[in-house]
Amino acid sequence: MQEKHPTMVPVPVRDLINGSTSPVNLYVRIGTDKFILIEKAGVKTNKDRLQSYEDKTVEYLWVKRDEYTQLVDNNIAIAGVMVNQQSLSIAQKTQILSQAAAGVFAELEHIGLGFETYSHARQIVEATVALAENTDNLSHLLSSLNDCSDELLRHSMAVSSISVLIANALNWENKQTVEKLALGALLHDIGLKALPPELITKPRALMSFEEIQLYEQHPYKGMQMLLNLGMVPDDVVAIVYEHHENAIGQGYPRKLRNIKMHPLAKVVALANDFCELTVRSTNNHAKSPREALKTIEITMGQPHNKEAFRALQLVVNKEFAKAAS
Repeated sequence: MQEKHPTMVPVPVRDLINGSTSPVNLYVRIGTDKFILIEKAGVKTNKDRLQSYEDKTVEYLWVKRDEYTQLVDNNIAIAGVMVNQQSLSIAQKTQILSQAAAGVFAELEHIGLGFETYSHARQIVEATVALAENTDNLSHLLSSLNDCSDELLRHSMAVSSISVLIANALNWENKQTVEKLALGALLHDIGLKALPPELITKPRALMSFEEIQLYEQHPYKGMQMLLNLGMVPDDVVAIVYEHHENAIGQGYPRKLRNIKMHPLAKVVALANDFCELTVRSTNNHAKSPREALKTIEITMGQPHNKEAFRALQLVVNKEFAKAAS
């Protein structure tokens, strides 16, 4: 991500939705505080023209800070429609949804967590729930999410999607509950924004004792960020605070056991570990869903809520059974 600018917000060229009409002017940066208008509001984004920008090593276009929410609104509206299009593949739907979600994460990075950003995250979750509930191929979904360019974004979206699939396997039918689950999962790592960037990508095995202590503060920092908004449901706050806890009391920050954990956090904690194994990152090569289950069960000793783990097994084995038939 580009450095922060007081009046402009960077937009990766790859995250612009091709063929959509931009509601705002787009600029190219040619100096510290100098920008040139290259595309006016109301003009459809042209794939060939965007590619020409990429060929010239222009990775980012820029939008005025006070207009950025208009671009995010536009992309979310498009994503909400496209995820329900039967003619599009999982990969196409995921790409469009990821592009819209990238705008929300950039909004969080450059503008901060406020009412509009939280509202946008809720809208992304509605589309994520729809995508997950209409997907019967877990491997295709994970493969599509692995194509997301931003590491934190693809992990967060994967945890949100997998949490929804686990909830479905648990027969959770309350729509509000599932949406809270998906929202907490999407925002579970929001506290990482309060840590030094170099620490976030550093392998845990290479961290000093002090660095580990600092890193393990991110659930608490995330909880505080949400509490400061004064409008976030307690269920969502609990998910963010407890997403690194586990049923046997060996998680952090409070070493809670299964009986003390929030019911929704139990699901997200499992989905988080599963996605850390199946979604590529700087610290690991993605495993297959079945390999990830074995790692959690055998190598990690299955530290999660038993009902949630059985539900995840159902999700993974259901796909395996289809592939074998």
